[in-house]
Amino acid sequence: MRLVVDLTSMARWLGPPVGLVRVQRHYTAAAFKAAEVAFTVFDPIERVLRQVSPQMAAEIIAGDISCDMSFYPDPARIKMRFYDRWPNWARRLLMAIIKPRRVLITEIGAFGRRNPGSPFLGFLKRIENRLMKENERRQVAREDGSRTRIVPLQTVAGDKYNLSPGDHLLLMNSDWVHTDVAVISREARSAGAKLIVLLNDIIPIQFPEWYKPHDVKRFTDYVKLAIRLADRFILTSRRVTTDVEEYAAKLGIHLPELRLVPLGCDSARKSKADGRLPDGLETDRYILFVSTIEPRKNHSLLMDVWRRLVLDGTVARSGMKLAFVGRSGWMVDEVLAKLHGHPDYGSSLVHLDNVDDATLSLLYRNSAFCVYPSFYEGYGLPPVEALAFGKALIASTGGAIAEVVGSSGLCLDPFDVEGWENAMRGWIISPAARAPYEAKAAEFVARSWEQAGRETLEATLAPFADEARPPRE
Repeated sequence: MRLVVDLTSMARWLGPPVGLVRVQRHYTAAAFKAAEVAFTVFDPIERVLRQVSPQMAAEIIAGDISCDMSFYPDPARIKMRFYDRWPNWARRLLMAIIKPRRVLITEIGAFGRRNPGSPFLGFLKRIENRLMKENERRQVAREDGSRTRIVPLQTVAGDKYNLSPGDHLLLMNSDWVHTDVAVISREARSAGAKLIVLLNDIIPIQFPEWYKPHDVKRFTDYVKLAIRLADRFILTSRRVTTDVEEYAAKLGIHLPELRLVPLGCDSARKSKADGRLPDGLETDRYILFVSTIEPRKNHSLLMDVWRRLVLDGTVARSGMKLAFVGRSGWMVDEVLAKLHGHPDYGSSLVHLDNVDDATLSLLYRNSAFCVYPSFYEGYGLPPVEALAFGKALIASTGGAIAEVVGSSGLCLDPFDVEGWENAMRGWIISPAARAPYEAKAAEFVARSWEQAGRETLEATLAPFADEARPPRE
């Protein structure tokens, strides 16, 4: 059997990886160890899977390159623009007229990859720097001082990939927005291949109020199709498994085969994070919350609690700060306005965006303790990472968080403002109050990404009843 891993979501990513992208990168890195493996990206123009060379796949995983897909039609055809149905040559000509800045950036990136030793690269990089906006320059900047190259799709994609009998195609996470599962499934079935979907959760369906209506519709359509078309789901927690089973029963749809494979975690305590903390933060004098800023993550609860702790003098007496680490997401304008301008917080509430892995490790290692008040999670990587660093943790009981954290952290109702206030005040005032949870975290054993990746690929390649099983040794 041959493993086929689709890289579309990773190929489109730019900037430090968030949780879902980290999962994809670790699992794709594990895929290189498979006896037979191929990589693909979805071409939204021809609506086919295209081959990606192993060398190109390695560059995508490492974050060396990123595809600018803004020139291409919506893969799922939910949000169509008037020119998306134009011939490819006409659309490219229009892009050169209405988006010349982005076209030039991608062409410079493509030239740099094809000609790494060119004497013109220095000149072109200066032009690229002038063309980019400030947020784009931050996103392409990497830990070692180099830059991610932004390239067009044709730099990454090769010839059409023809699925074959025995192929097991793995789609991961963000494919609901970056591919067309109906087209891919039709190709798989006609070729006698199998389609396996790694599904982190169905939270946009369960709690649509936390998302934009357009994204809820797109995700719901994808899940309904995936349930009908996939041969196997890989799910990351018992909570998600139950959620998917209940949703399918509600729709009266027969589920594909289900496999449960929990996520992994970086070997945090073995990593050496050198360097300085971001300005304004001191060792053991800040509380850390790592998460994209979005409604589901419940930043508002922490901001309410922190305001109370500021007003009663707890923050001033302790010199403690609260650090939010993560990108700004959607539907959070009010939260961001308070975060960056509310007079009660002063400099005690800090937001760090586009944090690289080395800085994130440094922030974990030097924090006083960590918090994670999310309303609902299908797994919850940040609380696991906090425990892997040996940090005392206050987390919510939402979704799978309590399942994943177990007794290693203090789990509270995400709506219990008083409970969070009392717990955080107690841990700030008295380090001895959090000492028992630091001891539990010190004994916490996180699954490695190597183990999680190996088990995920084993679940992907496990034979189906209608496939010939290899003889046992």
